[in-house]
Amino acid sequence: MNSTDFVTGASGPSETIPNGNISYASGPATSTAGAGTFTPGQPTTGDAVPLDTAKTAFSHVGGGGANTAGWNPRLTVNVPPTAAQGTYTGTVTHSVA
Repeated sequence: MNSTDFVTGASGPSETIPNGNISYASGPATSTAGAGTFTPGQPTTGDAVPLDTAKTAFSHVGGGGANTAGWNPRLTVNVPPTAAQGTYTGTVTHSVA
């Protein structure tokens, strides 16, 4: 997964929260189906990683066919002290590889 910057207004420097300030922790699996081992990329909030580059939320080894995993990730946004007041939007993208 990765993230865009979060922006508000005209997205100038004071209206942008860089994606490096967005941290992600996948947490443990809340459900799994299928054979094999499902491993969270960031099992605890202490393992959270910034979303400035692509990261792995979950990995799976062993087993074939249809496999699924569910989880409740936690996003943490570190708001810079120079950030303008406003409603910020961004996109966190999950991909399957």
